[in-house]
Amino acid sequence: MSSLIATPEFQLNALIAGIALLLMSRASVERISHRMLFGALTALLLLRYAVWRVVATMPPSDLGFGTLFAWVFLCFELTAIVYTLMSIHMLVRRRDNRPQADRGEAALRARGEQVPAVDVFICTYNEELAVLEKTIIAAQAIDYPQLKVWVLDDTRRDWLRDYCERRGVHYARRPDNSHAKAGNLNNGLRLSADVTNAPFILVLDADFAPQREIVYRMLGLFEDRRVGLVQTPQFYYNADPIQHNLRATDSWVDEQRVFFDVLQPAKDAADSAFCVGTSFIVRRDLITAAGGFPVGSVCEDIHTTYLLLRRGHVTRWLGERLSNGLSAESIVDYINQRSRWCLGTVQLALLPNGPLRGAGYSLSARLHFLHGLLHWLGKPFMALIMLAPVLYWYAGVSAFHATPQAFAAYGLPPLMMFWAYSYWISQRRCLPVFSEVSQLVAAMAVTGTLVSAMLRPFGHPFKVTAKGLDRSRTVVHWKLVAVFGGLFVALQGGGASAALGGAALTPGDELNLVWTGIALVLCLGALMACVDLPRPEQEERFPWRARTRVRTAAGEGDSRFVNIAADGALLEGGSLFKRLRVGQPLEVYVDPVGWLPALLAGRSSAGAELRFAGTEAQREHLVSHVFNVVPSHVAVQVRPWRAASALFASAGFRSPDAGFVRLSLRLILLVLAACVLLVVSGCNLTPPMKQPDLTMPSQWPAGAARPAAEPVDWRGFVQDDELRGLISTALSRNRDLRVYAAKAREARAVYAASRASLFPPLGLSAHAQRAQTTPQGSLSPVGNLPSDGSVSNSFDVQAGVTSYELDFFGRQQSGAQQGGSLADAGDRDYAAARMNLVGEVSNAYLTLRADRALLSMADSNAAGLAANADMIGRAKAVGGAAQLDVYRAQSLLQNARVRQEEYRMRVAQDLQGLNVLVGESVPPDTGAARPWPQRSTAQVAPGMPSSLLQRRPDLLAAYARVEAANSGVGAAKAAMLPTISLTALTGGVSRELSTLLSGSNSSWAGVLGVSLPLFDWGRRSANVTASEERLAAAMASYESAAQVALRETANALIADDHLTPQLEAQQARVQALEKVASISRTRFRSGMEDYFSSQDAQRELYAEQQQLIELQLKAAVNMVNLYKAIGGGWGAA
Repeated sequence: MSSLIATPEFQLNALIAGIALLLMSRASVERISHRMLFGALTALLLLRYAVWRVVATMPPSDLGFGTLFAWVFLCFELTAIVYTLMSIHMLVRRRDNRPQADRGEAALRARGEQVPAVDVFICTYNEELAVLEKTIIAAQAIDYPQLKVWVLDDTRRDWLRDYCERRGVHYARRPDNSHAKAGNLNNGLRLSADVTNAPFILVLDADFAPQREIVYRMLGLFEDRRVGLVQTPQFYYNADPIQHNLRATDSWVDEQRVFFDVLQPAKDAADSAFCVGTSFIVRRDLITAAGGFPVGSVCEDIHTTYLLLRRGHVTRWLGERLSNGLSAESIVDYINQRSRWCLGTVQLALLPNGPLRGAGYSLSARLHFLHGLLHWLGKPFMALIMLAPVLYWYAGVSAFHATPQAFAAYGLPPLMMFWAYSYWISQRRCLPVFSEVSQLVAAMAVTGTLVSAMLRPFGHPFKVTAKGLDRSRTVVHWKLVAVFGGLFVALQGGGASAALGGAALTPGDELNLVWTGIALVLCLGALMACVDLPRPEQEERFPWRARTRVRTAAGEGDSRFVNIAADGALLEGGSLFKRLRVGQPLEVYVDPVGWLPALLAGRSSAGAELRFAGTEAQREHLVSHVFNVVPSHVAVQVRPWRAASALFASAGFRSPDAGFVRLSLRLILLVLAACVLLVVSGCNLTPPMKQPDLTMPSQWPAGAARPAAEPVDWRGFVQDDELRGLISTALSRNRDLRVYAAKAREARAVYAASRASLFPPLGLSAHAQRAQTTPQGSLSPVGNLPSDGSVSNSFDVQAGVTSYELDFFGRQQSGAQQGGSLADAGDRDYAAARMNLVGEVSNAYLTLRADRALLSMADSNAAGLAANADMIGRAKAVGGAAQLDVYRAQSLLQNARVRQEEYRMRVAQDLQGLNVLVGESVPPDTGAARPWPQRSTAQVAPGMPSSLLQRRPDLLAAYARVEAANSGVGAAKAAMLPTISLTALTGGVSRELSTLLSGSNSSWAGVLGVSLPLFDWGRRSANVTASEERLAAAMASYESAAQVALRETANALIADDHLTPQLEAQQARVQALEKVASISRTRFRSGMEDYFSSQDAQRELYAEQQQLIELQLKAAVNMVNLYKAIGGGWGAA
């Protein structure tokens, strides 16, 4: 768990989750500043993700179909992101027209009968009377004095004409169905102009029953002459197919709630709200002047908005529930409805006078239309999301070339923030999984519609959504089931084969396994939504908890309604109903209808079921009443856990208990809060350390396998007591080593100072003053004095924490880590300097000993040559030698004396070098006691090549600098984020010292400050880049140092391998030449050869003895160099 919490991905996501939870719980959606903050955070994360997707996750261009699919996927994904970013921008503003509606209603009611007339257009195609009568009756019951109802029949039904005649409403039909609904409306517009010609027209679909106050609430908004149309939201009194089929009617909202309740108020703030086809009022003069309702698109509603906008008139949005309608009752109708909306939007985009191509539209109007168009153009993205894992498992084609860790760092944060933002900004009208299922169900069909529209945008027939049909049976839509079922099987098979196949999973496999799991959940939800569950045969029931009275033959009693419909009701059971037989008549009181005759249709644990049996007039009154009741059984806000329980139940799982769900939610929130606290307390943006680009050989290049190594002190390496004394003195008195020691202590002190910044500084300050003031003030720098011209005292004291930075983003922690790594580097540099000093003193001492051996040999050679020269001089005096022999002997002698002086100079210089290294004068006979070539050091074992990285102090110092540079990157990145500081003070202020800390004079203050430069012209970004380059340079330096270390060790080992046989050969040569010289001397004494022939053998021996000493010195120095190369302090295990 600790390793998981330590990962940057976990820390980032926990932080984002914490911020999202904080904003969801504390931010107010009504405040524009909160909408801007939450939206900006979401948008920034989405933009970061989009840049990463384009820059870091795309495949190479030579993968054929794989490259093509990845780019197609990205294009639709970016379309969805742009749509989301536009939504975030739009949702910053919103308009609430209810205050204007209140004022307008009051003004209209004050005019009494003198109000503008309104014609009500009820558009019908093939709806049954059971659907139509509710709308007609409710329309006639509208509370408005100047109102006429028109039924616009597009299928020429005589029974409907007769019904309208009985109801006293106007009826209009036309000979054909050209231009669908727009043509029907234009026919009504033409016919009504000759009869009622009201200046305002209220348009209702056949299944939308208006509330009584609808006209008064809407008409007042036309006081603004720019307003050409007033639109209200669509509410439904039945569950849409997804709500119903997933058994989430009371816990999940219909898909349109976000558009009506969230987006439309935001669009209205920009004067770009849309007409939605029903429950709107339009000015007759404007629509007539425009040539009637537009017929160029199958979506005449949004086309009407832009027709008016082009002429300078806006659609105003009134977000009140002023009508109730029937939602699509079949999943096929639901899908066809959205396909028609998609087709209509595309057609409008392609029209020459449309909002994209036509003149006369503002930029805002075009952008809002583009936003709606992108909604449909982004639908294929949902289909591609489901298809991508299938292509990966079966064709090896990946839409996403990234590791799970990279997605966790770049993809998961915006996803979590977007889900939280959507849930918050929609005020519980969006919910993960459910929202995606709603999108997915129609995504396939809408994608097909888009393709069809691109090929042939016009000429498609208008598909009317069927309403009021028999829905009493379960209907399986096999084509949809085949699509989603096949997709489900393919996803399950591909994911299972990868997870259970036994082969090691690649990062792509891991990412797609998670993707597949999410796609399976969405696919299962879509699959369940494609099975239409039966709906009750009776009228839709509206929950209603009103008290009532019941009269029966056995007496009268109290009861309470559970729900009510136009044809019956459910009442709470009681003793009164227990005495009745099923089918027995009774009367129930419905306020304000009065007493209604009814039959007892049945009894159950839910209560007593009644069937109304009133007159037609009573039924009309009842319908008018029922459809003014708000249908609270259909959710308008999400109840997340109840919706999740319904989804479980729909999938065949046992629905968890509500108490268990609440407990689980609390536990999840507690765990998440704990994780956030852990992360916030130790959040660090320092990137993980990268591995150096090094290839370590498995063996050294020379010789046989080397023994293992174990650490020993340098004293174990040095075997010469005199040399140990010199090294000990040097380690304590060498000036260069003191510099390294001081730098190491300095780095430790800097680290201690940087660590201190992690803790709050505590301070105390106090002031005492005596001053005279004037009415204009005083000269006192402290204050706390009256301005009355008197002389007074003032005392204050305060203690607390001042400007303590709360290190939420790890800037201080990264700085402390950087200081710690630099301190480690200083310690390692000091250790490396000590090791180098040991080596330098050892090599200087060995050189001194070798030079003394060479000097001793030169002295001996010079003495012999001097004796020989004297002998030859005496021989010449007696005629036994020529003058030439004397000169030759003197030449040899002087050459020997030259060598003597050279070696004396070298010995003196060696002593001076030791003086500097040791830090004091060494005795002049240093190095003379131990005979050459007796060893001064032990053999060393190099171990394995990889062990160098852990034991050479200069490499450890270089790696510590890499760690320091890495921490510097974290500090630079943290500087990009806000600096949050805390000041907490307590103290007292008084004019008397004795009462300074009394309760009345004590005070405290707490200040939380947030600082973030908005524009620094790239300074912080440049600092991050510079820190990253410093890290790259430090890593390159470390890699270079490692390569040098390998080379030095390998060279020393190679030299050791070759010096040994070299020494053996040289020793044998010296021994052979000693015999030659001995024989030559014997031959000279016996007169068999002259003096100079004998001296040639001596000179050759002397030269080879010098060479032997040089080789012995070279071997001894090479062992010291090997000691330094492997890091010092090591020997054979």
